[in-house]
Amino acid sequence: MAKPRKEKSALRENVESIVIAIILAVIMRQFVVQAFKIPSGSMEETLQIGDHILVNKFLYHFSSPKLSDVIVFKYPWEDKRDFIKRIVALPGDQVEIRNKEVMVNGQSMSEPYVAPDPRRTRPYRFGPLRVPKKDDEVEIRKDKRLYINGDPVAIPDGMFRPDDHGPPLSGFQTFYRALFPNRSITLDRPVKPFKVDQDYYFTLGDNRNNSKDSRYWGFVKSDRIKGKAFFIYWSWDCRARKFAQHVKCATNFAQHVRWDRLGRLLNLTSSSRAVVRQ
Repeated sequence: MAKPRKEKSALRENVESIVIAIILAVIMRQFVVQAFKIPSGSMEETLQIGDHILVNKFLYHFSSPKLSDVIVFKYPWEDKRDFIKRIVALPGDQVEIRNKEVMVNGQSMSEPYVAPDPRRTRPYRFGPLRVPKKDDEVEIRKDKRLYINGDPVAIPDGMFRPDDHGPPLSGFQTFYRALFPNRSITLDRPVKPFKVDQDYYFTLGDNRNNSKDSRYWGFVKSDRIKGKAFFIYWSWDCRARKFAQHVKCATNFAQHVRWDRLGRLLNLTSSSRAVVRQ
């Protein structure tokens, strides 16, 4: 005769439920959805300091990032920092900025999310810059120039500082040196043609005058992208640094909540080339 099964104690059931919930939360955070807080104004007005967003980490396992996606990624020069920017050029594109107007493959992008800035009067140019893509063939020839698929590539003039505390680097070092196996490589010595093994993206902040983005530290490698930002679930307008300031915000809680931003979807642009003006 079979022995009757012992009923689980209430304590054991609660412990098992908590453990399962923790495991599911870890899986969700790692592979599906993760929450992030916006710490700077580089994506204003799309995202403001104090916005709390959800990022879809599941999407890019089945599709590639699209033009104008707002993405969270590991900073290309430091693994422990996460950045959020907007994709403005895809692998294989040529990007250029003329007087703050973004040109992709020679066509002007329509960017309704970028607010006009009447304060800037001096001309501003950046590029043209070729974004590398997987299976591109890159080489350095005896003429001390970079070639991609046999075509010479323009390299931005000037010095850049991708690392906040590091020495300034040349345009080649900042944008293209990462394509080569030997990261200390320069344009001084020829390098035989070989294929690029990964796609890259060019990103900008929506607040173009206050954003350290691909103009300063280069391309975003596809395997560093964590996911696509899609939802604002909380927004808190309290830029407190000291304890007394936090207390003051807490006592005026309702006043500091941006109620109009709660539940907002980040779907300003679609995934197509329709955002490029003909």
